[in-house]
Amino acid sequence: MLKYEINKIDSALYQIKDPLDVYMYLVVGNERALLFDTGYGVGDIKDAIKSITAKPLTVVLGHGHIDHANGAYQFDEVYLREPEFELFHEHTAPGFRRNILERLNEAGLKLGSDEEKWVNAKPCSLIALELNMVFDLGGIHVKVIDMAGHTEGSIGILLVENRILIDSDSANSHCWMFVPQSRSIREYIEMLKRVKLLDFDVFYVAHQDHAHPKSDIDAFIRVAANASIEKGTPYDNWKELNPYIYTEGDVSIVFNERTLVK
Repeated sequence: MLKYEINKIDSALYQIKDPLDVYMYLVVGNERALLFDTGYGVGDIKDAIKSITAKPLTVVLGHGHIDHANGAYQFDEVYLREPEFELFHEHTAPGFRRNILERLNEAGLKLGSDEEKWVNAKPCSLIALELNMVFDLGGIHVKVIDMAGHTEGSIGILLVENRILIDSDSANSHCWMFVPQSRSIREYIEMLKRVKLLDFDVFYVAHQDHAHPKSDIDAFIRVAANASIEKGTPYDNWKELNPYIYTEGDVSIVFNERTLVK
């Protein structure tokens, strides 16, 4: 299978890059480790983790979309918010996995294992994740944060002692707020305002490799508040949902008429 790139970005935090350019995060405490998201699952995630730590592992998913949840099949069980269960099973089904194979081919990459076995790999067991739940890793406490917006059950995790927030797609500089699982722009803005009140200094996301200062959330809020059909332009992906993209500087939001409720 394909290899992952690993980068240590904090005293207890590692960034693991999937070959299809999505990032997972491994938090290592004194007693346990926690993996946030599992990427597309096109490489041996367990092997990548073993190169970092042999400590007992907990796996938490930020939401159920394919680029964050498909690697979950490599584990016996993962934590996920219950509103995401149906989405998880849809996005880890064989049809979606065949789409991943097409993306690999387009990128000139090969899975390097039995493709049919991979396509039909059985999903793991899901454990319902509760908001404000805290995982004690030994010296590091990881708290589950409600970040619903991009999808109904999206969450982030807060590394309490390290003052770092990590999320999948819930708050980023190119946020999709038009998919069928998305809440309204109004609810998205309210979520960002709540999150900004939390005790953290920087945050990391799934589709960029660098730390964002907390102040970037202000830009996300501003762009979402200013977005409109008149100011936006048609977006190329999922055209059947009539999405529009609105951009200010290096921050964009993608929305449609359904979600554009302020």
